[in-house]
Amino acid sequence: MLVVMLIMTASSAMAEVVDGLRYNLDSETKTATLLPKKNGYYSGDIVVPEKVKGNDGVVYVVTAFEDRCFYDCGGLTSITIPSSVTSLGRSCFWHCSGLTSITIPSSVTSLGRSCFSGCSGLTSITLPSSVTSLGDYCFYNCSGLTSITIPSSVTSLGDYCFYDCSGLTSITIPSSVTSLGRSCFSGCSGLTSITLPSSVTSLCDYCFSDCIGLTSITIPSSVTSLGDYCFYDCSGLTSITLPSSVTSLGKNCFYGCSGFETVYFKGKVPEYTSLSGIPTTTIIKVPTEYLQDYKDVLVGFSYIYAWNPDGSGDDTKPVTQCATPSVSYESGELKFASETAGAEYHYTITDADMASDAYSKEGKVTLSAAYNISVYATADGYTASDKAEATLYWIKANLDNGTNINLAKIRGIVASAHDGIVSISGLDNGEVVKFFAADGKYLGSTVAANGAASYAVSENLVIAKVGKDSIKIAMK
Repeated sequence: MLVVMLIMTASSAMAEVVDGLRYNLDSETKTATLLPKKNGYYSGDIVVPEKVKGNDGVVYVVTAFEDRCFYDCGGLTSITIPSSVTSLGRSCFWHCSGLTSITIPSSVTSLGRSCFSGCSGLTSITLPSSVTSLGDYCFYNCSGLTSITIPSSVTSLGDYCFYDCSGLTSITIPSSVTSLGRSCFSGCSGLTSITLPSSVTSLCDYCFSDCIGLTSITIPSSVTSLGDYCFYDCSGLTSITLPSSVTSLGKNCFYGCSGFETVYFKGKVPEYTSLSGIPTTTIIKVPTEYLQDYKDVLVGFSYIYAWNPDGSGDDTKPVTQCATPSVSYESGELKFASETAGAEYHYTITDADMASDAYSKEGKVTLSAAYNISVYATADGYTASDKAEATLYWIKANLDNGTNINLAKIRGIVASAHDGIVSISGLDNGEVVKFFAADGKYLGSTVAANGAASYAVSENLVIAKVGKDSIKIAMK
């Protein structure tokens, strides 16, 4: 009898191929589960029927897609999922790079781990309100995905859920979501802003790391902690306001946020604030009653000021902005100057010629001999200024030594453009600078005084000629 029962159990489910699709048919429940192709991969446009007839003549209802059902089916271009299907297995559409869009029927309640991981060609997807969770790695590396609407039925976003979705520019998180998994939006470089619902209580480790395009984010007062490396390398983020509910900042939470100008704290000093990785040049605004506490913790920070986050008419930022600094060059030194008293300067210098282990087939490399300079100013009681940009060029000096000996001398001059005015410093007094349009049309000239010259133009690009050297200047 035991042998007979085992045989009956074994024969209750059988694999069959029906119209090119492989199913597991369960004779007891009369249901069918779509299986991976036994040899090779599915490809082209596939329509999965709601019901299939087995070799035994019985009709089976298709209710599920097995784990790895379309695993690595790069040739799959489209698929129709019947409304009878309730679940999509783990890695169901893993690396289906040819799949551009898909509609999930309202019968589906869950998307398995890595369900659409690596579907780089997927640009859009519609999720029904029946789905309650997005599994770990669900849309991992879906770099072509530009937008997605998460239904209000979803309560959690799994670890690495949207990791490296670089094409994602915006996303709305419904108020039903209570948690964001580890590295949930890590590497979403196209994401510029995001608002978190008040249902979220914490942001896990690496949640928004490497979101270099992120310029603003609103953290609700429900959040109590930010995980380790939460905003790691979010270089586009210029300011952030932390509600008084935040009691803990993860290790290196803001490490690499090089664009930070101001961080606003609304409450007491959160735990591990000194380890949060906030750049020491950032302006820190804190409640007046906790000013000394923050100064005791943030040793080495130069700009820690009091503010009243709840005061009437008091914005989250000071009213007056620091004056944009000017950039000049004289006697081998760069000089920054701002009209705001007590201004201090934060600058970045890059060299376009810098290279490491570069390759040249012909052995010829053209050098620009220029440094790109970016600087902004800060002062007590002011917001950070706009950034000023200029370029330092190395050019040949105009020497007249009265002899037949040829002398070579290189000097530096700084060129910048702002509000239609070209400014050049590092010149000799009385030196003439001529200006031309991009098509070669002569615009005019000016004579240097006190080592500098300026000229008003209406062109988008001008060419300044200093002696025998010509410099292209883009107007901003």
